[in-house]
Amino acid sequence: MEKFSAKINKIINSLKSTKNKSYFFSRFVSVSIKPLLLFICLVFDFTEFGTVIAMVFLVSSFNLMLFSIPVFRNHFINYFDKSVLKRIYHSKKYKSEIIIIFLFSIIFIIPINKFFENNLEILICSILIYSIDKVYDEIQRLLIFKKKFSEWSSITNFKNFTLIIFLLNPIFQINIVYLGAIYFVINFLKLFKYIRISFNFKFKKKITKLAHSIWDNKKIYLINYFLLFYTIGDKVLIGKKYKDSLTEYVFFSNILSVPLLFILFFYISKYKTEFVKNQIGLNEVFFSKKFNYLLIFSFLSVFFLVGVFYVFDIHSLSIVSLVFLSFIYIIKAFGLILDEIVYWKSFYKNFLFFEFLFFLIFILVFLILVNTQTNIEFFLAVFLILTFSKLISKILFFKKNMISKLKH
Repeated sequence: MEKFSAKINKIINSLKSTKNKSYFFSRFVSVSIKPLLLFICLVFDFTEFGTVIAMVFLVSSFNLMLFSIPVFRNHFINYFDKSVLKRIYHSKKYKSEIIIIFLFSIIFIIPINKFFENNLEILICSILIYSIDKVYDEIQRLLIFKKKFSEWSSITNFKNFTLIIFLLNPIFQINIVYLGAIYFVINFLKLFKYIRISFNFKFKKKITKLAHSIWDNKKIYLINYFLLFYTIGDKVLIGKKYKDSLTEYVFFSNILSVPLLFILFFYISKYKTEFVKNQIGLNEVFFSKKFNYLLIFSFLSVFFLVGVFYVFDIHSLSIVSLVFLSFIYIIKAFGLILDEIVYWKSFYKNFLFFEFLFFLIFILVFLILVNTQTNIEFFLAVFLILTFSKLISKILFFKKNMISKLKH
C-alpha cells in the first residue's frame, strides 16, 4: 500500500511540473479533440456532417500512413555531428526530400478520394487538412527532437483547437470548403515561421536520390508500412463498405485506442533506451506489474466511457460489435509491445515475409467482404480472429528466431 501511495505521489508531483503540465495537456488535447467532434455529431444528430468529417480524417490519416517515409532519420543522426559541412548536407537533403514527398502525397489524395467515392467538397477539405497535418508532423517531430516542448505544445494545441471551426457547418450551414480554407490559412500562418525551405534545387536529381535511398532501405520501410496498415486498415474497409457507420466506428476506435497511446507515452517511451539496447524481453513485459497495471487501468477507464456512450444510445453499432472491437484493441496493445521489441532486434528483417503474408490475408478478406453482403459484426469477428492469429503467430515466430540466434 505504501509503495502504491508513493507511486501516486510521484505521478502527482510530475504533473505539477510546469513543463509536464503543458506536455500532458497537449497530449490530452491531441487524443480527445477528434473523438469530441465526432461525439458532438452523434449527440446532436449531425449525421451528414459527421460522415463527411470522419471521412476527411480517414483520408488524411490514410495518406499520412502511405507517405510516412522516415527521411528524418539521417538528419537527426547527423544533427550533432562535429563536421559542419556534414550537418548542412543532411539538413538540405532532409528539406528537399520533405518537399518531394509532400508534393507527391498531395497528388495521391485524388485516387484515395476516388477509391472512397467521395465528392469534390471532401476532396478539397482532405487536401487542406492533410497539408496542415503533414507540415505539422514534420515540424513537431523536429521540435520534440530539439526538446522545444513549449513551442511544440503551442502549435499542437492551436492545430487541434482550430478543428472546432468545422462545427460552424452544421450549426450555421457555412460551406465546409470555406471552413477548410480558413483552417488551412490560420494554421499555415502559425507554422510559417518554422518553414525554412528553398525550391532552388535540381528536382529530377533529388527525386532520383530519394528513390535510391528508399530502395536501399526497402525492407525496414515495407515492415513499417505493413505495421501501420493494421492501425488503419479496418477503418478503410468501414469507410468503403459501411460508410453510414463510419462516424460511430471512428469515434469508438479513437476511444479504445487511448490505452495504446498510454502504453506508447508512459511505457515504451519511458523504457526506450532499454528497448533499443535489447535489455527488455517479451515475457518480462507481458508479466510486468507496471505494464499490466497500466493496461488494466487504461482499458477499464475507456470501457467505462464506452459503456456510458452505449447507454445513451447515440450510435448504430451493436453491443456485439463493441465487444469484438474492444478485444481487437486489447490484442493490439500486446502487439504494440511485440512490434517494438522486434523492431530493435538484429533479425527484424526476417519478419518481412511474415508481415507481408498477413497483409495479403487482410487484403483478401477486404476484397471478399467488399463484394459480399455482410454486416459490421461479421467483419469485426473475422478481423478479431485475424488479429489474434497474427499476434500468436508472431510470438511463436519471434521465439523461433530467438532460439536460432542463441544457437549461433
